[in-house]
Amino acid sequence: MIKNILPNGATVLFKQTEGEGIIAGSIFIKGGSVEDPEGKKGLTNLTLSLLLKGSKNYSAFEINKTFEDSGGYISTSVGEEYSTIEFALRTQDFEKGMKVLKDMIFNPLFPEDKLKMEKKNVIAQIKAKKEEGFSYAFDQLRKEIYKGTPYQYSPLGKEKDVKSITVEDVKKRWKELLVGGRFVVSFVGDMPFKDAEKDIKDVFSKITGGSYDLPRFTYDITGRKCKTLKREGAQSTILVAYDAPTAKEKGYFSMKVLNGIIGSGFTSRLFQELREKKGLAYAVGSFFPTRVNMGRFIAYIGTAPEKTDESLKGIINVVRSIEKGVNEEEIKIAKEKIIGHFLLEHQTRAKQAWYLGWFETIGLGYQMDREYPDRINKVSRNDIFDVWKRHIPKGYRCVIVKP
Repeated sequence: MIKNILPNGATVLFKQTEGEGIIAGSIFIKGGSVEDPEGKKGLTNLTLSLLLKGSKNYSAFEINKTFEDSGGYISTSVGEEYSTIEFALRTQDFEKGMKVLKDMIFNPLFPEDKLKMEKKNVIAQIKAKKEEGFSYAFDQLRKEIYKGTPYQYSPLGKEKDVKSITVEDVKKRWKELLVGGRFVVSFVGDMPFKDAEKDIKDVFSKITGGSYDLPRFTYDITGRKCKTLKREGAQSTILVAYDAPTAKEKGYFSMKVLNGIIGSGFTSRLFQELREKKGLAYAVGSFFPTRVNMGRFIAYIGTAPEKTDESLKGIINVVRSIEKGVNEEEIKIAKEKIIGHFLLEHQTRAKQAWYLGWFETIGLGYQMDREYPDRINKVSRNDIFDVWKRHIPKGYRCVIVKP
């Protein structure tokens, strides 16, 4: 592994592999949709998607063709805390790919007609989410668990805001993102760094210098509050959210294991209790997304409308059941699942590049990619109970969407 911090503050990570002549890259740009200003929610998402729609020297077709003709791809995505450009291609086409990336980054066109089209696409996505029970419920839950912070909005933004975004807004946002300290660029591929270094630096050392820190936001979940919403459909969707550690807080790895015990897969307590024993669930589980700000643990169930109350009580009781203890078999299965999934994800260079860049971006350091299985394995029964005790009894927020 090679880590270089360029004079402008951009971080470059490079890992050489042996194989069929492929290289993959993930460009992480710190600062995602939480920086979208009031009245312009969805701006960062539109900005990143428009990067692929043409630059000074390459049309949208030529940008995609460069990577696809090489057996690879290029894509962008936006989350709350960071944005990404991901790509893969053959090592022999690396120089060409870097030229295209450089033009995309420094000479994007942001054409008016493409902006109109992207706005239509995003608005269609926002509308589609309202039609899907889980997505609709989760967007409503955001407002309860991130109250008064920009995290209460989806990275897609608000329909009204998206309509009002102009080409000038997009250009201004891209300029804000083009700061060296925001960039973590990670490559994994079948070539030595010395062969790639010139092309990498030719792109990323040209970004304006400067440091960057993600703004801090806090909102504690205390007390017990539920919100019920009506919508057409054949089932009820229930989401229950609790406070949880952020990526760098004590208890982060313990909460990963706790999530595995409570709601990950067929062996989890939620599945066994609410689906197998009580027949309440169409779908049931829990998740613990990694966040730099405001960690959350969320349990969910899809159930028949007449079983809504029983299902809500069931979720709360299963989460509370940790108080009575966990057994070594549960801990072992949860750890094996987490580590197994993590290792399977690493089978492609693209995912290896993504994880290295991601760990660096969220502040845990790229070394965590190697240490992660060990950190999960070291979680003890006491650690699990401690993280549960520190976060879960404080309270919850729940959203119930039913016909």
